[in-house]
Amino acid sequence: MSSVDKPNFDESTGNKTFRKIKENPMVPIGMTGFFLAVAYGIKNYKNRPKNMSTSMYVMRFRVFAQSIAVGSMFVGIGYTILKEHWTAAGQETSKSSSK
Repeated sequence: MSSVDKPNFDESTGNKTFRKIKENPMVPIGMTGFFLAVAYGIKNYKNRPKNMSTSMYVMRFRVFAQSIAVGSMFVGIGYTILKEHWTAAGQETSKSSSK
């Protein structure tokens, strides 16, 4: 589960959003990367090679944008695994030193 304490009262939308971002920081990072890749693709649409069809260009940037989102998910998963590993190792060290 999460190490963040959940309040027992009704929270505002802003507070809930910040709590969710704190619990899963890679989701907004992945979404931002996705939208930046889409904006980059739209901006460079006019500069695409003349022999490339529009559908091929859109397909390439869809794959590019998805790879950014999936890549940030993998980074987030790796970060969570390492954080849990370090937390568990720290607890084991403190238990063994207190004996």
